[in-house]
Amino acid sequence: MPRQSSPRRPPHFRRSAWRAGFTMLEIVVVLAIVLILTAMGIIMSTDQVPRYRTRKAAMTFASMAQECRSLAVRSGHECSIWLISSDTALATPGSNIGEYWVGLGDATRNSASWDYLPVDVGTSDVDGSEGIVDLSDEDGNYYARNVSIADWGSNINGPGTGNSNRLVFGPEGFLTNPPGDFGANGFIEITFVNKIARSKGVTEDWVARVTRSGMVRLDPTANDETATLTAGTPMSSSAP
Repeated sequence: MPRQSSPRRPPHFRRSAWRAGFTMLEIVVVLAIVLILTAMGIIMSTDQVPRYRTRKAAMTFASMAQECRSLAVRSGHECSIWLISSDTALATPGSNIGEYWVGLGDATRNSASWDYLPVDVGTSDVDGSEGIVDLSDEDGNYYARNVSIADWGSNINGPGTGNSNRLVFGPEGFLTNPPGDFGANGFIEITFVNKIARSKGVTEDWVARVTRSGMVRLDPTANDETATLTAGTPMSSSAP
């Protein structure tokens, strides 16, 4: 009896020549790419996070100033931003110093006491949790690591007596500070410093500029176009 040949396997049953898995070289290349991307992300975050915190701290100040101005107009009383502390070691990271208090006065002019926000019912200042802004308080709502307020100098005397280092808004919504408190361009300037950038020899700060009319604008020092801005506050005038 003739021997029958076994039937051929159809093509799809043939053993594939493709080899499963990866070589050691391929694994090493992938790991190298992952490590490079991770390192780039760390470097970018190291720069970006302090920039974000600096901008946020400046935006908080601007918001507080606008709220203070609005309170003065609505209540008919003065409202002030009292500058408490600043940092002199701006190129030394690892610390952050900067504090100011926002409070409503007890009079239209020459207030004798201040109710720090939120405004309390009655005459005593029971709660000042919203109006006391301290960048160095790790347990507070305004903590900003490696962000500080630069020294504003001794040129903010405030209106009247006893108001040194205060920006005071009157019921009309204007700053009642004397002309000497404003710089040559017509602003009172408060600078929020990115200490990480300063430690690298780079200035990437945000400046809050407050005009006589009570308006606040924020400008990054990295943008040279803001250097010549003027607010139109006449230095020869003491009128608000």
